[in-house]
Amino acid sequence: MQSLQENWNSGKKLIVYHTNWACYGRNFQVKDLPVNYISDINYSFLDLKPNAQGFYVPAFSDPWSDVDKRYGDPKESVQPLDHQQPANPGEYFGNLGQFMKLKRAGYKFNLGLSIGGWSFSTHFSEAVATPESRLAFVNACMEILNRFPGLISRLDFDWEHISPPGANYGKEGNSTSPNDGNSLFRLGPNFGMLLELLRNHLDHSPFSNVTITACVTGDPNAMSALPISVMGRVLESINIMSYDMACSSYGQCLAGHHTNLYSTHYSQMSIDQAVKKYISLGIPREKIVIGAALYSRGFANTDGLGKPSFGIVDDRSWEDGVCDYKTLPRPGAAEYYDEAAQAHYSYDPNRRILNSYDSVRSIKAKCDYVWKEGLKGVIVWESAGDYPISDPRSLLATLYHGLVNKP
Repeated sequence: MQSLQENWNSGKKLIVYHTNWACYGRNFQVKDLPVNYISDINYSFLDLKPNAQGFYVPAFSDPWSDVDKRYGDPKESVQPLDHQQPANPGEYFGNLGQFMKLKRAGYKFNLGLSIGGWSFSTHFSEAVATPESRLAFVNACMEILNRFPGLISRLDFDWEHISPPGANYGKEGNSTSPNDGNSLFRLGPNFGMLLELLRNHLDHSPFSNVTITACVTGDPNAMSALPISVMGRVLESINIMSYDMACSSYGQCLAGHHTNLYSTHYSQMSIDQAVKKYISLGIPREKIVIGAALYSRGFANTDGLGKPSFGIVDDRSWEDGVCDYKTLPRPGAAEYYDEAAQAHYSYDPNRRILNSYDSVRSIKAKCDYVWKEGLKGVIVWESAGDYPISDPRSLLATLYHGLVNKP
């Protein structure tokens, strides 16, 4: 099985998010990850919490699942099992301990720590606001790397979202500043200065091989807020969150797709549109990663694709309108493929629900697109949603074969 990982000499990346809450209700453990099929894992999410001086810095959002939980059950633990004695100096457990066991067993995936996400981006603007706050942020990153030698290959920024002046595209209550982003339009960019400072500190430390990446919006109208020139220079990859692009819970719309490859009149946002926009702004195409989804977004009260839709779909795995891919299609729904959008969906005419999600066919189309356009790879949200890797419907298996083998 180790030979599978050796196939990643294709130069492409398959980056899979694994969340620190997957070990709870989802009961999806690090042990369950098909690591032989994955080049990179983004462990999510670190929060931003005040340090002793009051600066917001990266910190574990759930220390128990991250570094404290003792895995003593062979059904859920990577071998060897965790001991139950007091921890030795420098010893850690939890999900990061599980990842380290995989590393020691010879698995060669790259592990990134992802900072922020939808829930933990509240204080990003404050964290990057001043030279002092940026230095505190970088020092906290260096402390984390020192605590876990040999484990972390990447620091990933998932600021949702850097927004234009006067706007907040993230969660209600997020702090924002006109100086957060693009230096062409602001006095900043504070985020760009943080990225440069972090890269400089890494380059002058034992962690010079640690890379920096960022997850970014797929909305062309929001891209002007990003410090594009700095990101293109400093980041190893720019990962487009080309999912969640539409659903009826956002407001009345036409039933369409949330992770479609191409634009249509009913799904105007698309991966292709976002990729071309980033390239036009100056991002090197070989640094661009596109998104894939192991879950659905729903369109309620609709007569089908391209028809009006409104309301929240009551199909759910963990939240209304969102179903794990491994639970799809739902009973009563038939599956279809939209050739124009290169996107998959199911429709239940009795319940008048359309669910949009990736499939083996749409994933193959995305992999072909990565090769055709000379892109870096695919990023996937999130690991717990797939069918077993041996199942013909597994999207991670499809991604593996599509990215290691040039068409």
